[in-house]
Amino acid sequence: MTRSAILTLSLDFELFWGTRDHRSLAAYGPRVEGGRSAIPRILELFEEFEIHATWAIVGFVLFEGPAELTQRLPSVLPDYAEARLSPYPEISRIGAPDLPREYFFAPELVERVRRTPFQEIGSHTFSHYYCLENGQTAAAFAADLEAMRATARAKLDAEVRSLVFPRNQANDDYLALCHQSGILAYRGNPRSWVYEPKKQGDETLVRRGLRLLDSYVNLTGHHGHALRDLPDGPLVDVSASRFLRPYARSLRALEPLRLRRIERDLSHAARNGLLYHLWWHPENFGKDTDENLAFLRKVLVHYRRLAERGEMQSLGMGEVADLVRSAA
Repeated sequence: MTRSAILTLSLDFELFWGTRDHRSLAAYGPRVEGGRSAIPRILELFEEFEIHATWAIVGFVLFEGPAELTQRLPSVLPDYAEARLSPYPEISRIGAPDLPREYFFAPELVERVRRTPFQEIGSHTFSHYYCLENGQTAAAFAADLEAMRATARAKLDAEVRSLVFPRNQANDDYLALCHQSGILAYRGNPRSWVYEPKKQGDETLVRRGLRLLDSYVNLTGHHGHALRDLPDGPLVDVSASRFLRPYARSLRALEPLRLRRIERDLSHAARNGLLYHLWWHPENFGKDTDENLAFLRKVLVHYRRLAERGEMQSLGMGEVADLVRSAA
């Protein structure tokens, strides 16, 4: 197994499907539009720095529109106790003046990702499926996985090998189902109670506040992971290290702290031969795009210094899973 440290980047590519149950399109739509515009610029940075990244895509995004999507619905739909969590009742309305297509579908952007060197197309489930919410079942999740697998084959001629659970609701009971669907790797959560997966109603302001503070000062550790400690059965847990929190104008005086936090994480990983997994959504760059891209460039400059010294390399989630399994 490699002795150098590993930087893994993953992006949750979901457009408005990821926030439709708790934010209005009027409020969040500009972020989605800005995120679409940011994706080509993110890819240009990745090419410049030879970054391997995993793009966890909601399957719905791959379609041209609602008519095509409705032809490929799963055999079992989720029956959440909170009906607002299900996107299926809204599909037929997309294209109406209040629900423009571009907030929900982007096959052309997925193709742009696919054509960029070193980019892996992963799964964010077919429907942005919530694996810990009341009412959903293993049968519905298995049907969602199969729909995603069939769509990736039909639309991309590709096998999806990596999965990111929406809202980070990693469900250990479902890992065997993921494996049966061809998934080899998933993104688990950082190993701190602050980051433990929760149902949406169980999240607290205290945990949110601590996660925010942890982005600027070291409260919970560096969250680097030794490859030998990554579980490899039935899936490899390519655990998250840190959410790349977007630029906030109200906190701009703290930007040096945010950068130093990540740079120290990377340096710690390099010294100890660990994996460091940074993740975010393209929509997080949908506002203050220039500032967010400038910050990402600074992170990648620090990575390149470490890579040029032979201390760190860039791998996608699927490549990490291959490495762990080959060593095992």
